[in-house]
Amino acid sequence: MQKLKVFREKCNACGMCTLECKILQEDSSGIVEVIGEGIVADSEVEKIKGIVSLCPTGALSLLEYNEDGKKRLEELKIKMQAPLEFTMPDKNEYEFSMDDRDAYAKEINCSGWVSGEYDFDYKSSSSASSAGERAFRDEIYSQFEALAQQVIVMYEQRKMNKVARYAETNSNYKYNVHQRLIRNLKSYVNEIEACTGKTLSLPSDFFTFRTKDTEYIKHQQESHNEWLAGKIKEHMEPASEFYSCVKTDSTEDYVKVSSWFGDDDYKTVKKYAYYIDNEKLQRFYSKVARATWKAGKYTSKFCEEELNKFHREIEEEYKSKVKYLLNQI
Repeated sequence: MQKLKVFREKCNACGMCTLECKILQEDSSGIVEVIGEGIVADSEVEKIKGIVSLCPTGALSLLEYNEDGKKRLEELKIKMQAPLEFTMPDKNEYEFSMDDRDAYAKEINCSGWVSGEYDFDYKSSSSASSAGERAFRDEIYSQFEALAQQVIVMYEQRKMNKVARYAETNSNYKYNVHQRLIRNLKSYVNEIEACTGKTLSLPSDFFTFRTKDTEYIKHQQESHNEWLAGKIKEHMEPASEFYSCVKTDSTEDYVKVSSWFGDDDYKTVKKYAYYIDNEKLQRFYSKVARATWKAGKYTSKFCEEELNKFHREIEEEYKSKVKYLLNQI
């Protein structure tokens, strides 16, 4: 038998060799690497020699590999049946933390300007204040659910999506687990074929896992968000708690006043307006983020449950594929 070796420092990531050789693959940077041990079946040696000779940088080499095929196969059977180990992501990677809450509070916003702000149309400070409170309630506070949704979306994009959903990127936990197990399977197939001298007949979907069903995962996530929205309402203070952000201002206006007797007179009157204090309004945003955080503390548990379920399902699939290979030997 022979083994295929890659000198990674020579590889220029052209990718041509991976198109023809099933025991080579590209890493995330495009550099070629050998799948498993890189053992080449006798029936494949001539083909691999041709691929090696065509490498423009000389990054590939065939080496002699002297090992008893039967012994190697028995060792492989034991290796294939070893229990899977999963390294659970650190809780900090998906937990909705207090630091997240504070950061999201600074990022969410709705316009601090409301209709009627700084219109000096009121005869007293109290009437201007009442109008401002109504405007705050109707035009800003009424948006708290949409603002909470902004927080949820930021949290999902920055944290939860890395572990609870599937995405074909190296920063995604589920994708990395899939790739590791697929590499294992490809390595087993390669070694079995090299040791037995026969080409295995594999189902077309052998190197795929149903656990990357993104529609199913998306449905689970959306169901969770509906539940979360209800919890946010429970934790949100009423609008009256934030009326301190409504301020009043006054100005003097020189106006004409008609008397009963038809003589016009002019006098100075005080007129009032309301405005929203944006610094005080930040407390409202903080409370929205806090309500989302308090409800979202349950999200860590959701992620743990989702990951444990994922581990069980993918292990079941993986074992069924290993069993299929063992039956082919």
